[in-house]
Amino acid sequence: MKIKSIVDHTAKSLEEMIIKGKLKPGQKIKEQDISGRLGISRPPLREAFKILEAEGLIRREPRRGVFVSELTDTDVWEIYTLKLALYGLAVTLAVDKMRPADVEKLEKIVVQMEAIVAGHREPDIIRYEELNNLFHDAMANIAGHGRLKKMQQSINNQIQRIAFRSFADKNHLQDSCKYHRRILEAMKGKDRKGAEKLTREHILKGLAVQERIMKGM
Repeated sequence: MKIKSIVDHTAKSLEEMIIKGKLKPGQKIKEQDISGRLGISRPPLREAFKILEAEGLIRREPRRGVFVSELTDTDVWEIYTLKLALYGLAVTLAVDKMRPADVEKLEKIVVQMEAIVAGHREPDIIRYEELNNLFHDAMANIAGHGRLKKMQQSINNQIQRIAFRSFADKNHLQDSCKYHRRILEAMKGKDRKGAEKLTREHILKGLAVQERIMKGM
């Protein structure tokens, strides 16, 4: 396996541990433990740390080590208000540029989200969150706005672990899925205002869930 792929695989594995709560906010990440668990040497692990630090998932403190980043109430509010602006802009720009191939792609994403929510087994929340991000990334792609997409991806990396936490609430998961279907239908109908309104409602509901969880912690 090439060094780059080892680093990417290590970063992905650590990211999943953080998202699923196997590595807790504020917890020190011990190089020896992780390298042993993943069966890798320390150099690629340290490169993976650089990736996760850039994504805001970990912080490195001189002479103390590497720690899982913590999110405060203010962090959550800032992230969700940015999502409100970015996702709203993406959907309004995308409505008039959508081609049949774009509609087909978005439809496939939403159908997969609906299948996860409707399934009898425990929902695959990580996969649902991936599809959620794909849906909104697709908006920026359709809009042809590269910088907007990069900003969205940066925000998503920061919010992913608490999005996992909120989607564990099945009512919120179902509500989220319904909103994606309604947003898509509004876009199909070229209803720019309706699509933006639904997007804003969807994000504000997510913020309300996060605030409720934070208060209960």
